Amino acid sequence: MNIQTDGPLVSILTNTYNRANLIHRCIESIQKQTYQNYEHIIVDGNSSDDTENVVKGYNDPHIKYIKLDQRGPELQMRAGSKLAKGKYITFLDDDDEYLPNKIETQVTFFESKPKDVGLIYCWMTYYSINNPIEPIRIHKTELKGNVSDICVSAPLVCGTPTMMVRNEVFMSVGGTFDDSSGIIGSDWELFARVCQKCNVDYIPESLIKVYIDHGYSRLSTDFYAEKAPKIIAFHNNFLTEFKSNFDRHPEYRRLHYYNLCYAHASLGESKQAWHYFKLLQSCRPSLKQNGRLLVKLLFNK
Repeated sequence: MNIQTDGPLVSILTNTYNRANLIHRCIESIQKQTYQNYEHIIVDGNSSDDTENVVKGYNDPHIKYIKLDQRGPELQMRAGSKLAKGKYITFLDDDDEYLPNKIETQVTFFESKPKDVGLIYCWMTYYSINNPIEPIRIHKTELKGNVSDICVSAPLVCGTPTMMVRNEVFMSVGGTFDDSSGIIGSDWELFARVCQKCNVDYIPESLIKVYIDHGYSRLSTDFYAEKAPKIIAFHNNFLTEFKSNFDRHPEYRRLHYYNLCYAHASLGESKQAWHYFKLLQSCRPSLKQNGRLLVKLLFNK
């Protein structure tokens, strides 16, 4: 394996919380990268398990470990991005892993692109923790260029680990998630904000392994109580934050109206639910496609 030590510095951000038994995979997959000019910034949201000792036990000069006195995706990512010195910033969840050529492939591609390309993403493959050999599915997206409008219509590119962003672009949108938007740590909302600032490109290759079924709570699990009200807050925030995009393409409001209708119906708020159903029909008048919502509204099922 050829090791590349020159080239621009890359900052890799990892948020963690009580993952002492899982974070090995994340750290070691970065240590095995063919591209070695990187800093791995691990931000611990006040873990109560052995996470700190595990991370420090690697005694790796690439690792910058900080432990906060509280946790949350927005808070932790902001703390990490403030430390980031790299030309490019990328991300890795503490329970997943990069393939060995992930960073090198993205950096090489980025360096060949004009300055207006501020984000490059790749594909990712899902695996069960109980069967790390057989893939469940590959998440593929093929958006490129100016995607500032279409990216607000649906979570077409998901997974922060797939993304590599120019440092100045990432910091221009605050360098973190917006957890006040309703959904905690939303990749979709973050990607949409970044894409208002730059063009994007992609590598048609899966360079990340994402593991499910490991039995550990997500970092944001405790924040998802009362899910329906937070879904309502999220989609209303999206419609407001990206109003100019939706004004150019009113049909892109469809998924937001659908979810708002369903969430209000789940809360028994029939007046609001019917309001969004009518907006949905005006956006895309299809009783066949919207039939599930209609059943929910009529029979609360």
